Amino acid sequence: MPKAWSMVCDCPELAVDVARDAERIGLSVEAIVADKPAETAIVTVSAGEPTALALERGITADQGVQLAEAMRAREATVPLAIMGPQPLGLLHDLGLPAVHETGPMVAIAGLLELPTEHPWAATTKELPSADRIRLGDSVSHPAEGRFVRIDDGLIAHVNHAGASCPIGTPRDVAAALRALRASHGASRPKVPVVQGVEADAVLDTILGPKRALSDPASKAALGPYDVPLPLEELCATPSRAASEASRIGFPARVALASPDLRLWDHPDLSAEVFSAAQAREAYRQILALAKSRSKNARLLGVTVSESTMARTLLRVRMEPLPSGPVLAEIGFADPHGRASGDNTQTVLPATARALERVLLRLRGSSLLLEGSAQERKQAVSAIGDVLMRLAAFVHQWRDQIEAVEVNPLAILVGGELEVRQACVTVGDAFSRSLHAG
Repeated sequence: MPKAWSMVCDCPELAVDVARDAERIGLSVEAIVADKPAETAIVTVSAGEPTALALERGITADQGVQLAEAMRAREATVPLAIMGPQPLGLLHDLGLPAVHETGPMVAIAGLLELPTEHPWAATTKELPSADRIRLGDSVSHPAEGRFVRIDDGLIAHVNHAGASCPIGTPRDVAAALRALRASHGASRPKVPVVQGVEADAVLDTILGPKRALSDPASKAALGPYDVPLPLEELCATPSRAASEASRIGFPARVALASPDLRLWDHPDLSAEVFSAAQAREAYRQILALAKSRSKNARLLGVTVSESTMARTLLRVRMEPLPSGPVLAEIGFADPHGRASGDNTQTVLPATARALERVLLRLRGSSLLLEGSAQERKQAVSAIGDVLMRLAAFVHQWRDQIEAVEVNPLAILVGGELEVRQACVTVGDAFSRSLHAG
């Protein structure tokens, strides 16, 4: 007799829904209402009990990581149902088959009861055409069984021995299978270590009180990790800006350097120049505009860099999670991408295959992964290399910093990448250490 599933819920209404859905397919469950459902689920799965989690309020990234680690330690799988609008991609990356309703969650539990590692590997030829359309690409072949229609509008799985197991309604089964496939094969690689980093040089840059570093200071901290930085110079006078622009070559890019006015919030505080005279004038205009915009802003001058042509602009933000990995938010930095909220979250480090799956969640992924399979592989490798270097920085200095934002990370026409603007947010670790001393 299989163990009853511990279905942990954060409200009584979900417990009722779970019990009703489970009764419909004959699944043995014990619905548990808990004040701290994620923590309760970690305890039950660690005790070896088959566990599922249904939440009205959602789950934090750190709770997801802890639950996934407990699940992996027991070689188990924990289905999740998140009622709210929380995106599920991050949970799938962690190996957690997450859905948005209790019906598919219970269906996942039913599929996990089957004596097969790949419950989606089943034929649908005996189903009505409408059900085959609903299941669509959620199934694959060769088959390790077959799905059939049974009474009460349910779909059951029948194995090669003829044993039948009810799973759920066609829509629930389709959602369950897609979640299982999306979360299959998740792994936790070790955090990469960048060789040759001079820790003292990085520490000298970030040492100090809680603050957001300027773009030049942030790039100085990231530089030892070999992230692709543009050739640029910080200039505090118009004549220096003109001189450096002439040295770098025209066209050149002149942009404000300030820890208080970020270019991603004030894109008009930069200009492309084609002569030394234009560089001097751009310096004066940018500084005047910045002063009018914020009287108290700290203005360091401008940075002068080579003007490059970008095919795509990404925004990347990373922060260390208490449970170990680095939480990364990746999205498009162009106006259309920002307006549409085209972004996703994942945890790093990640394999190349997992990273490709993350990028494919972006609606504009074709802008990143176009061309042949080899070109897509090269694009994933190039983006992944930069992300892993940023993650290595965040991980190494997790006690000192709160976050790193790169906005934009430019993908150039030739396929190279360029960190155009960066911001390292330093925490209060140094201040606390002084007070403790």
